[in-house]
Amino acid sequence: MSYGHTPGGDGTPEVPARPSSGGTVYGGSSTPREGGTVYGGSSSGTGGTTYGSGAASSGTTYGSSASRGTTYGSGAASSGSRGTTYGSGGTTYGSSAASAPVSSGTTYGSSAATGTTYGSNTAVGDRPAGLGPRSRAAALEDDQDHLYPEIGGSPSNNPKVKRPGRRKKILIGIGVATAVCMLLGLTGGGVAYASVDLPSFPESSGTTQIQYADGGTFATFALENRVEVPLAKVPKYVQEAVIAVEDPDFKENSGVSFRGTARAVWGLVSGDDDAGGGSTITQQYIRNALNLTKSRSYSRKVKEIILARKLSSSWSKEQILKGYLNTIYFGRGAWGIQSASQAYFGKDVDKLTPAEGAVLAAVIKDPTNFDPSNKLASAQGRWGYVLDQMVKKDFIGQSERDAMTYPKVVDKKDVKRAGAWRSGSTGILGQKIEAELKKIGIKEQDINTGGLTVKTTISSRAQQAAKKASEKYVNDQTQGKEMATAMVSIDPKTGAVKAYYGGDRGYGNLDLASTAAPHPAGSSYKPYVLAKAIEEGYSIDSLWDGTSGQKFEDRDSPLKNSEDDNSCGKQCSLINATVKSLNTVYWALTLELGAKNVAKLAEKAGVKTLDGKKVDDIAAELNSGLGIGQYQVSVLEQAAGYATFANYGTYHEPYFIEEVKDSDGTVMWDRSMKAGQTVQAFSRDVGKDVSYVMQQVYDSTDKKISDGREAAIKTGTQQYRETDDNAHAWMCGYTPNLATAVWVGSGTDKDIRLIDKTTGKRVYGSGIPGKIWRDYMSTALQKVDKEDFESAPHRGDKAGNAPTAEPTPTPSENPDGENPDGGNGETPPWYEGGTPNPDLPSDDGNGDQGQTDNPDTGDGGYFNNQGG
Repeated sequence: MSYGHTPGGDGTPEVPARPSSGGTVYGGSSTPREGGTVYGGSSSGTGGTTYGSGAASSGTTYGSSASRGTTYGSGAASSGSRGTTYGSGGTTYGSSAASAPVSSGTTYGSSAATGTTYGSNTAVGDRPAGLGPRSRAAALEDDQDHLYPEIGGSPSNNPKVKRPGRRKKILIGIGVATAVCMLLGLTGGGVAYASVDLPSFPESSGTTQIQYADGGTFATFALENRVEVPLAKVPKYVQEAVIAVEDPDFKENSGVSFRGTARAVWGLVSGDDDAGGGSTITQQYIRNALNLTKSRSYSRKVKEIILARKLSSSWSKEQILKGYLNTIYFGRGAWGIQSASQAYFGKDVDKLTPAEGAVLAAVIKDPTNFDPSNKLASAQGRWGYVLDQMVKKDFIGQSERDAMTYPKVVDKKDVKRAGAWRSGSTGILGQKIEAELKKIGIKEQDINTGGLTVKTTISSRAQQAAKKASEKYVNDQTQGKEMATAMVSIDPKTGAVKAYYGGDRGYGNLDLASTAAPHPAGSSYKPYVLAKAIEEGYSIDSLWDGTSGQKFEDRDSPLKNSEDDNSCGKQCSLINATVKSLNTVYWALTLELGAKNVAKLAEKAGVKTLDGKKVDDIAAELNSGLGIGQYQVSVLEQAAGYATFANYGTYHEPYFIEEVKDSDGTVMWDRSMKAGQTVQAFSRDVGKDVSYVMQQVYDSTDKKISDGREAAIKTGTQQYRETDDNAHAWMCGYTPNLATAVWVGSGTDKDIRLIDKTTGKRVYGSGIPGKIWRDYMSTALQKVDKEDFESAPHRGDKAGNAPTAEPTPTPSENPDGENPDGGNGETPPWYEGGTPNPDLPSDDGNGDQGQTDNPDTGDGGYFNNQGG
């Protein structure tokens, strides 16, 4: 067989091929007068291969004889036809195979009589679209006996047919010399071969997958979208599809294709950019894994060949194929066969069908033009070509091939690109998981390149419920861009975070549920005061002065209850004071217990920071305003604290990560081996009593969980400046198996007036936050068994600050209907002159405290940091 030009005196190609020397001839003929260099066996026979020269004819000849050879650029008979012929039997491109004048069609088929013609006025050497940027020599390499054309488009109408000139002859000579150098690589000999060492192959840059507790990936971290899989997970028919079209002799060759290398040499010396690189699977893997330059140069090609030879002798074919399939680019931002399977079919690679595997094999050559979303006809043509090559290699039978239809492929616009998760609430969650990974000692480089699998505590059902409920009631369309919400939900028995909604601003933005963004707690902080009171011996049945407008020694102005509520009087139990959220009772309790002591109990329960500072760092600044929620807490820590109430005083540190595996599936971190110690924040009896009281609050509201199970809650608000409206609103509550805190407020560092734009009314804790809490809990608990609270022991015998006996007022002979205290002769300072004193603070009327002497005046100060 002969390859190359055999120029004549006028450059006109002729058909007859000369016999070869029985071996492989580079640079000339098998006889001394032709000046060629002969590599091969005998000097006779017809089985040789010739490159670069010829006898008298000027055509380009492939094949060992005129009868079996393949001719480019000449007529197949005695006429002046300019046709191009492939294979035996007269398969013709661009001409007639008979003695007629020059034909204008392009013929595919096995004979001149039966061939199929595509197009018209088609010049020599044209090929159908879908074959890719390969030369005519490449087409012959694909199949020397019979061509299987793709059907992906029509041939080009303006080819450039280059004729060999003097300059090209010189280039051919250079190419011949280069071929000799390459031969050293092919045969494993020579100085070049010995001078190139096989380097160690770096680990592929993998994609770290962040998964739900119940399966499914919701976030990824990577430099490239790559998920490495073992070769055993790639179906055999998918492997075979890739081999058939990319390197049919992969199992037999030594890492380098003899014919492909010749084609590459010809492309280099002729300047034919369409000649292709002639790279085997082994060479492609080396080029990608070692980041070798992709420039078309002699030096790169020689180095690549030598490395391929050495790798082939050092690694098994299975190792090489595994590396290749996990390294190669498939388009759609997908590196490696697993990511490609997800990008094109939305499934793992081991679930692919043979037809789907052929689609992926087809796109390797040209991921842009063979992507069905870009060029369907070309993609289908290439796919058919892959199947035909599989038939030729006996990987599949003809009947199986004929029965296959092109599979449905995910539309490119519907593919979740790597990094798409970073928008919205999932971006905030992924950011939190990333921070937790670093916290447990996983390096940032490993997160982004290690191909880790991270199993989190997040429940897919609970997370979706959190997102749905939050965005149903707080969104740009109904409430405007300024209002925001955050939510955290925790399993009280373990500390596992089941849902985390830190806002919808996306990765890199402020996490509104984190300790970097605390919010004034309002009355939602009161249960910690109650727990400390019970611990100190005050019963939940103890009586306290619940009247509004009381003076306290550590406060300049009298303190009012919400809406001036005096309904509980001076003999008010802690149960009723909590249900009514009476500020005067809780200020008195905090003053009695000591704000620092209350803060320390809350710290053990999970609220470890106040106003963004550790409790020990702020303890000296605390006052009794702590008891009515004048200090800021984070949503995450508030949820942790309520989880401690749900667990009757036993605190578990909130955590997000259950397990981390490396790219090989080896466990590198496990929560069960690293679990923190539990903390008994207060006794179980205290927890029972606190839960009992908050159950009464729950029973007094209409925000009930849909399945009727028991729950305990506390609301809270912080007023907006000196108005009757609120700037922050909370709903915190729990069942024995799930604790959830919800906050609503401003999404920036400036407080806003919380007005529900759907109703025009001010927002209270039982309003928008309560609706979010109710909807979320109703969904999240659907498949969770109901569990009742334990009975309250009503422990403690200390008396409250209520008067021992409240005297019955003596009727006045002249009753004063304007006296607001019912005629007891006392006029409270907040009711001077028969009208409310406008200089004293107003309450907001929701049962929660609104204060103007909050140390944070509404401008935050903690919203410019990230983390937590």
